[in-house]
Amino acid sequence: MKTFRFYIIALIFILFGTNLQAQNNSDYQLAVRLIQQQEYSEALPVLEKLHASAPETFVYAERLIDCLIQVKEYERGLQIAQKFEGKPNFDAQIKVKIGELNHYLGNEEKALDIWKSNISNNKNQLQLYINTARKMVDRREYLEAIKIYKNARTQFQNDRIFFSDIANAYMQAGEYELAINEWLALLEDSPNQISFIQRSLLRYNDPILYDITIVELNDRLSDITTTNPIYRTYYELQIWLLQENKLYRRALAAAKEYENRSNSYNYSVFNLGRQLVENNEFELAIEAFKFYTENTFGELKWRNLEELSVTYSKWAKYLDDFNLNLQTSSDSLYSLSMTMLQSIETETSSYSRMNNVYLKKAELALDHIFDLSVAESSLQKLKSTSGAGDKPEIPYLEGRIHIINREFPQARIQLTRSNKMAEIGEVAEKTRYFLALTDFYAGDFEFATIQLKSLGRNNTSYYANDALELRLWLQDGLSNDTTGSNLKTFAEAVFLENNGQPKKGDAIFSRIIDDPDFFSLKDDAILFYVQSSHISVEEKYVTLDRYLNAGYDSPIKEKLLWEKAVLAEKMSVNSDTSVQSADEVYEELILTYPNGFYAPYARERLSEISNFNNS
Repeated sequence: MKTFRFYIIALIFILFGTNLQAQNNSDYQLAVRLIQQQEYSEALPVLEKLHASAPETFVYAERLIDCLIQVKEYERGLQIAQKFEGKPNFDAQIKVKIGELNHYLGNEEKALDIWKSNISNNKNQLQLYINTARKMVDRREYLEAIKIYKNARTQFQNDRIFFSDIANAYMQAGEYELAINEWLALLEDSPNQISFIQRSLLRYNDPILYDITIVELNDRLSDITTTNPIYRTYYELQIWLLQENKLYRRALAAAKEYENRSNSYNYSVFNLGRQLVENNEFELAIEAFKFYTENTFGELKWRNLEELSVTYSKWAKYLDDFNLNLQTSSDSLYSLSMTMLQSIETETSSYSRMNNVYLKKAELALDHIFDLSVAESSLQKLKSTSGAGDKPEIPYLEGRIHIINREFPQARIQLTRSNKMAEIGEVAEKTRYFLALTDFYAGDFEFATIQLKSLGRNNTSYYANDALELRLWLQDGLSNDTTGSNLKTFAEAVFLENNGQPKKGDAIFSRIIDDPDFFSLKDDAILFYVQSSHISVEEKYVTLDRYLNAGYDSPIKEKLLWEKAVLAEKMSVNSDTSVQSADEVYEELILTYPNGFYAPYARERLSEISNFNNS
């Protein structure tokens, strides 16, 4: 009986202890969640209760100390921490806390002595170095933290650890050059860490840091040969920094220096040239490609002539899209683009990318030169190359030629065939756009909308702006007129404009502008009208000025104001003509759209006008 009673009592104690432990675990999880939510005042009584119930449990005490630090009760935290001092399992860990609490209490020197002594007594605990240094950083003892990290490097005989920790500590201490040295040491040890360094630089986003890094990289590059494995890594970081800071001319100079110092061509200037095109730095890109066309021969020269052609055509299209051609004619740029291609064709037929040359010539002829014979000739040359039957470019060009001839059903067949052959990539994007355009010209607006959906996520192709523009025409035209009659009239004018008959297109646009029953697409019509090269500047200005003063709520008013300012600059105004001056229009644009696309260009023009008037 006594034995049975003993087991019952023991079982009660076990069950009580189990329930108590379960309750403590539940309370502890609650306290942790409150701390994560930064509800320290609510977590504090929970942790105090846990600590009181189990004062020897270190994890409860540690969390309680953390909570007391957050509510600024440092003395209480220190009292609790000191109870664990000297205990073998917790001594090293708790002294990190004791040092931290002393630092909070203003005993900075004592805190540093505690931390250093603790490290000295536990030299083989790597995690202790890490925890101590991080507390030092938290307390803004950056240089002392760096000493701990470097001490760990020595102790564990590993100079490859703590690169980022040391660099970040140097940054927070304001020691930029030392931080950069750490980053570059990391780069030298692990070239694949360049993306980490780029992210770090972007995070700080400090112009002074960028400048110092650029200078340091330049010095290092000057001191080593191009055959050194680290040269290219340093160079890539330097070029990236220069471009991030829009120091494109310096980037080009650096690329040329790298190329000139190399024993053979490394294509640094070529690669930069393509990046410059993507950044709309066309003049510098042309200089980059000419570096090769003027100094090389054969395949490398022809490749750069092709890139020059692409650059000239992209520059021209950029000017046309935004009407920024105040000093440079887009027509002359398209002509230069064609000249580059003809230079290749004149020199050789063995260029490995000759197919691209024929394709680009045909596209220029169809889009800008409006010479159907050149397009057809280029198509025949493309067909004569080996493996022509498998090239999606051939049905693509055939479809384009059918569009010009208003053979829309045939155009759909060829463009669809090309799209299926290409599946993905640039040609697939082009065919999808021209399929939509074909349906637009033919009046099949629903199908045109469907074709454009697949291009909805693309915003980088040559025809990206055109696809967006076409989508907006369809939305605007069908929203106000479900029959699509006005949209058909507008589509006919666009077809004439885009296929070498601009005068006929201009006449339709003029009727659209003057027709009071034509509600949709007036903005787009007047944009085509004022950008025409076949209408006098004065007539375009008067029409646009009247349109803007009529009080229409135009979604493209910013662009129309820019067009008006450009026209005002070009005009020869008679004394008896009342015309708003260009600088007044530029000022109106800036005041109305201070953060708009054209605002920086308007400010630049105002500055140039002011300088001209004062000269």
